[in-house]
Formats: sequence, structure tokens, C-alpha cells
Amino acid sequence: MDKLKNIFREGRALLGVSLSEEQEERMLLFVHLLNEANRSLNLTGFKTEEDILVEGVLDSLTAFTLEDLVFVGKRLLDVGTGGGIPGIPLKIACPSLKLTLIEATAKKCHFLETTLRALGLEGVDVLCERAETLAHHSSLREQFDLATARALGGLRETLELTVPFLRCGGLAFYYKGREAKKEAEEAQRALEVLRCSIRTLREVAIPFRSRKTTLILVEKEAPTPLPYPRRPGIPKKRPL
Repeated sequence: MDKLKNIFREGRALLGVSLSEEQEERMLLFVHLLNEANRSLNLTGFKTEEDILVEGVLDSLTAFTLEDLVFVGKRLLDVGTGGGIPGIPLKIACPSLKLTLIEATAKKCHFLETTLRALGLEGVDVLCERAETLAHHSSLREQFDLATARALGGLRETLELTVPFLRCGGLAFYYKGREAKKEAEEAQRALEVLRCSIRTLREVAIPFRSRKTTLILVEKEAPTPLPYPRRPGIPKKRPL
């Protein structure tokens, strides 16, 4: 645990993220709980606690390098959260966040609920349903300040599954890899249809790894047309 703590402290310092000792302990406990549950539930592709810490948690915290993103007191939605990344690390780092996690798989939702209790995190809702369905609920549609997704799919699909939840002027941020610029170019029609635009596309080094993550920041400019998102499965099969 001391090794992980040292890695985490150095890594978050490189990203300019300040945390209390209690927040550090919560983050490391989350890493441990996710690693333990992953053996039977297949929650993430990360195989070790160090991989979860560096490529999951620290990668999540790269969002704090975007100057246009303000998390304090905001309402954040994490779509297709799986084992809780990036939503839970962001909530631990910014406790005033009002976080909603969407995950369609029941066993993953059960893990999220038990983990949130173990971490003592309040102000978090877990919704076990498809995003395509939930986005048409008036209590959720166009209600969030911020939305995010990680490893949900291509940018065109991800936009359709997240932007409808944002209020006008709200921001979505996505974690992408080497194909980010290509995905952004291919998503021009989706951006137009969903009434949003890319504000920032920035590469950020992941501490202790050679690869970089590319953050795409999208602003919602007008209400999402009512047909979107389309029926469950259609955004993936026929992306905009």
C-alpha cells in the first residue's frame, strides 16, 4: 500500500491535483475494492491495483487539467461507468460534486452501490438502465452541468448517449486515445445534429506511462432534438 500511496501522491502532483489524506485513503480503498471485485465480475480490463491506480484513477484526474471545467458544486453524469471510472475518482477528488452513475448491467450496479457505501460517499445516484431510455425521462434530460464517458464507444455514439442529458451551455468531456483527432473529424455531423461543438481537444501525459490521453471537451449550444438518443442499441449500430 505504501508503494501505491507514493505512486498516487507523485502522480496527482504531476497533474496539479491537491487532496487531503482522507481523500487519498478513499482513493486507494476504491482501487483495492475494484481490483478485488474485478476477479469475479470483470468490471475493468485493468489486471493489477497499480494499473487501476495509474490508468484508471490518475487518467480520470487528467480532467482537472482543463481550465474550462469547474467541478465544485456541479451536477455530473457518468454514462456507462462500469466499475465507477471516471465518476468515483472525480467525486472523491471533489466531494461537492453531485454525481449520477449510469450502468446497464445489474451486477456492476450492485458493485457500485456497495462500494459507495464502503467509501462513505454521499450525493451519488446509481441508475441501472440504458442511457438511451433514461435520456427521455424529464427528470434527467437536459438537467446536468457536466457529462462524461470513458471507453463507452466511438465519439459519435458517445455524443448521442451523453449530450441529451446536458443543460444548454453544459459541458461534456471524454477520454480518448490516439484516434481522438480522427474521431473528432468523423463526428462533425453528430455534433451538428445534437447541437453542440468541440471547445477543446488536448493531449495530457498520464503519469508513469508512455501513452497520453486526449481529452475532448464539448459544449452544448441548444436543446437536443427530441428523437435523440434513438432506441437502445441504434447509436452503436448506426452512429450519426
